[in-house]
Amino acid sequence: MLVERHFAHLSPDRVSFYDETLKEQMEGSYRYDGKVLHVFSAKYGAKSAPPANFGTRIDHFALESYVQEILRELARGAEKDTAKLHTLKKAA
Repeated sequence: MLVERHFAHLSPDRVSFYDETLKEQMEGSYRYDGKVLHVFSAKYGAKSAPPANFGTRIDHFALESYVQEILRELARGAEKDTAKLHTLKKAA
């Protein structure tokens, strides 16, 4: 994967948490290169996003909270895609 090779020099940080809304254990990793936050999920894919307003000092707790938010977005997007696929299959 091109993204993996490009950021191979940065060690990924892991994140794991239980999401009450989705009723699911969420797991993923992220890399922050100082400009863009790259979030990866084996189950839901990847997404890159500009950092929230972190300023010059990065609060690790704020960064991980933002990563969790992005993982939730990826999961919700996957749920919508799955629901759309089931709808199309029923219509066929």
